[in-house]
Amino acid sequence: MTTDIRPPSAYTKGYALCSPDNILQPDSFRHTEAKAIAARFRKKKKRKKQWKEAQDEGWTVKFVYMRMFVPVFYSSNTERAEQDNDNTYDEDDYS
Repeated sequence: MTTDIRPPSAYTKGYALCSPDNILQPDSFRHTEAKAIAARFRKKKKRKKQWKEAQDEGWTVKFVYMRMFVPVFYSSNTERAEQDNDNTYDEDDYS
């Protein structure tokens, strides 16, 4: 009996910034609202002012679920590559 073993998908919840065009910014995903804002506005001294200006432009922080997955890597077929390299030019073949 064969089974298709797959790693379990994992969901996590947190916050992400959303642009005025209603596009989520995946690089801003963090576990708290403050950290999501800090992901975009890095300088702590200017962060509150910059965030206020961004809110005036229409930026928001949204509660989101994010799907995390474990990448699965498969080995390549080296047998085919070895067959392709067999076609080397040999002077004895053409004399």
